[in-house]
Amino acid sequence: MTLPAIPLPCDLAMTEARLNLVDGTHALLSAAIAGPESLEALLGASVAEGWAGFPEALPVIRATYEASPGVQAWGSLFFLEPEARALVGFGGFKGPPSPEGVVEIGYAIAPAFQRQGLATDAVAQMVQRAFADPTIRAVDAHTLGNANPSTRVLEKSGFQRIAEFHDPNEGAVWQWRRVRPAP
Repeated sequence: MTLPAIPLPCDLAMTEARLNLVDGTHALLSAAIAGPESLEALLGASVAEGWAGFPEALPVIRATYEASPGVQAWGSLFFLEPEARALVGFGGFKGPPSPEGVVEIGYAIAPAFQRQGLATDAVAQMVQRAFADPTIRAVDAHTLGNANPSTRVLEKSGFQRIAEFHDPNEGAVWQWRRVRPAP
C-alpha cells in the first residue's frame, strides 16, 4: 500500500523531491539479498556501493514480510536518485504505528551520495507519508548519541531530541521526535 501525499506546512514541504521512494516488496528485498546484479536488473538502475547502510537487516525485513504481509505498508523503502538512475539509499518505517500513533523511521545513504541533501529529502518524504495517515501523531528516529550528519538531518527536518539512553552495543543513543503540526 502506498500512502498518499498530503500538503504540509512550509517547514516540511519540499520544493521538489530529489529521490523516488520505492516501496520495498518481497521481490525487491530478495533481489537485494541476491546481490547488486539482481537488484539492478529489477530496478533498471545502477546500485551505489553501501546503499543499504545495514545490509544485515534485509533478510530480517524479508522474513517479517513473509510472516506478516500487512506490515509492508509501514515497511522498507528503496531510495532512487532519478538523475543518476541509481539506488542510493534505503530506509523506511520500522513497523506499524504504536497504539499511541507513533511510527519510527530509519535511513541510510550510500557514501558517494552523502552530503547532498538526499537524506533530508528522504526524511521529509517519510514524514509526509506518515502524516498522510490521520492516526499518526508523531514520527520518531534514533541516532548515535553525538552530533553527526544524521542528527543534523533530523534537526533540519523539524525533529527534537527527546531522550538519551545507553545501548550495550552502540553506547549513547538519542531519540528524536517530530510531532504532527497543529492544523
